[in-house]
Amino acid sequence: MNIPAQSLINSLTDIQSGFAYLWPEIILTFFFLLLVGLDLFKATAVKIMLPFVALAGIVASIMVQVNDLNNIASISIKHFFVGLLISDGLAIYAGLLFSVAGIFTIVLSLLNQNLKVKFSGRGEYYAYLLVLLTGLNLMAKSVNLLMLFVAIELVSIASYLLTAVIKKQRNAMESGLKYILYGTLASGVMLYGMSFLYGFGGSLNFTDTLFWQNLSRLSSPIFIAVFLLTFAGFLFKVAAAPFHFWTPDVYEGAPVPVVAFFSTAPKIAGFVVIIRFLIQIRNHLATILQDDLILLIGGAALITLVIGNFTALWQRKARRLLAYSSVAHAGFVLAALAALADNSISAILFYLTVLLFMNFGIFLIVQIFEDKLEVADLNGLSGLGKTYPFLGILAIIFLISLTGLPPTAGFTGKLLLFTNIWQNYAATGNSFLLVLLLSGLLLTGVAFFYYIRIPYFLFFKRNLSEGKKVMLLKENIILALLAFPVLFIFFQPSWLTNVIEQVVLYSK
Repeated sequence: MNIPAQSLINSLTDIQSGFAYLWPEIILTFFFLLLVGLDLFKATAVKIMLPFVALAGIVASIMVQVNDLNNIASISIKHFFVGLLISDGLAIYAGLLFSVAGIFTIVLSLLNQNLKVKFSGRGEYYAYLLVLLTGLNLMAKSVNLLMLFVAIELVSIASYLLTAVIKKQRNAMESGLKYILYGTLASGVMLYGMSFLYGFGGSLNFTDTLFWQNLSRLSSPIFIAVFLLTFAGFLFKVAAAPFHFWTPDVYEGAPVPVVAFFSTAPKIAGFVVIIRFLIQIRNHLATILQDDLILLIGGAALITLVIGNFTALWQRKARRLLAYSSVAHAGFVLAALAALADNSISAILFYLTVLLFMNFGIFLIVQIFEDKLEVADLNGLSGLGKTYPFLGILAIIFLISLTGLPPTAGFTGKLLLFTNIWQNYAATGNSFLLVLLLSGLLLTGVAFFYYIRIPYFLFFKRNLSEGKKVMLLKENIILALLAFPVLFIFFQPSWLTNVIEQVVLYSK
């Protein structure tokens, strides 16, 4: 048998065996097709089933991911699909977080009044969500520049459609258009940078040693320029400056469940991709570029922290305030990434896990304010904490956690990030890491001032409205379930840190 034929057979065998590592994506794709088929039927009973079909698909994928996580020690790190994708602890754990975010999104969607009143394409909505989850999983597993770009575009297209899904609402269409324009620009810049990486590196696989050996021959300014161009798309996904401009408009115009999802899952996927790149850079180019990269990543973190926190101070609407706070959270994670250290990954994964529960909790409260109580700005919250004390107390818990204060998991998360930055400063002696640490501590104080405005209006301002009190039984139950891990992880963080340590140990 000639060599090309044997090579083709080996590639086909590798592709065939690779499907064993894609069960979550295969399940999500199957349920996506099932949703599209069921949506063709006009019967009311079928339409009512659609969210539960999507929920079943996500639960099925979670079962596979949990099984993989439990057996992570016996699953070797494996490149598959001819080196396009990788199966390791980081990809499995990120996929599990995406699926949890998908479940929370469906739950919030079932409680959302706008999706019931103004929304006709229920099948489309849940189908887009499954496509988005599939793309996020592929992003977390991608180690090939071309595959990574395809996965990011799959995520982007599904995100654009979800943003503008309520076609009868002008804000949704406007924010969807802005999102497309900003996303197209970021994708174009990123693809331009990737073309240079491929040209200089000689390979599309960014975990290949030869790829980095070729890049090491570049002068530092050229490499930094190429690195910046490539990272444009990643910074867009995590809503970091200067690619954060889409955030307030999309957060204000899209349905609340979609906004809650955007504030967590794509951000997690973006940071997973950044972590993969920085691990490779640290392993192959740290001696050449460490100081330059600390300055570059740290500079982006500092700008993101300043813009996010100080702009949030001036917001009068809860959605826009949380949009800029989301930008600020991206800055904290980038600050921890600046030192390119191993211990950064554990701290970041812990923080992102906690952020998942915090963000969905606070956005469910925003949804209750808008749908049930018809309140959109902070002034309208006046006195509602006294009228709905359980809602007000849970809002305080989530806001304290977002600030990073005890007794909540947000405090533990920020403590781990700041401790990590300090340890890396002590190890490297780079003074910019100390600047990042002090800036993060000071800007946490700034965050306290804009977060505390919501409890201030809830409990210390008089309610002059004469609206009738509404029942919030289902919403309160879901909020309590979201608040429980925020409190529990503070008192018992070891179970989560142990899982994350195993994840990091079996990651590449």
